[in-house]
Amino acid sequence: MKKIVFCVLAALALSACSSKPKAQPDSQGPAPDYIERTEAYVVVDHKTKAIGQDVPEWVTRYISDGLSGVEAMPAYQDKYVFVGEDTGTNLNALRQWSTGFSVAQDLSRMVSRRVEDRFAGAAAGSPDDAYGRYFENVVKSSSDATYTGARKETDFWLQKRFFNADGRSVNREVYEYYVLVSINKADLERQINDVLNGVNADAPPSREQVTAYDRVKEAFYEGF
Repeated sequence: MKKIVFCVLAALALSACSSKPKAQPDSQGPAPDYIERTEAYVVVDHKTKAIGQDVPEWVTRYISDGLSGVEAMPAYQDKYVFVGEDTGTNLNALRQWSTGFSVAQDLSRMVSRRVEDRFAGAAAGSPDDAYGRYFENVVKSSSDATYTGARKETDFWLQKRFFNADGRSVNREVYEYYVLVSINKADLERQINDVLNGVNADAPPSREQVTAYDRVKEAFYEGF
């Protein structure tokens, strides 16, 4: 009899335990804030440091804000600017690259990249769907075109020392060389318009694609 009572009590106890809600895991608190991690570096030398001059404003603006930062400067408000870049550990080799920098050849590549970004942005990342082959043909034609009126303004180099995650030990040292090119906005827009208006799609475009062509042409230089 005692064995039967014990078994009944044990069964009741197990039933009571199983009816309780399972314990929830301890809360881990709110998700940590996202922190963008970039490599830490210091500028240990630059082109005009030996003669006591600071890094020019166009370089600091380009590093922090890109081309739009340079174009916001009073000296370039009526111009489009482009910056050729090269990086390496041999300063003499970079000087030779800068000396051989050809505005006529390199500007076509830089303009084409900017045209491509403009179309892709206007089409929300799917330029082929919006424009068909017209988009591809415009990018190719802008790359093949020769642009006149641009000039090499100046150049500059920085020597950067990058650190490891501990912030103390050195990871590497590199030179970054920049070549600044400018062209009057009216001159470049006239030449790009010739490309935009001179390119046709390989196949007859749909009505929607024609509308897309006209829409992007009308606002092409907003944010260009």
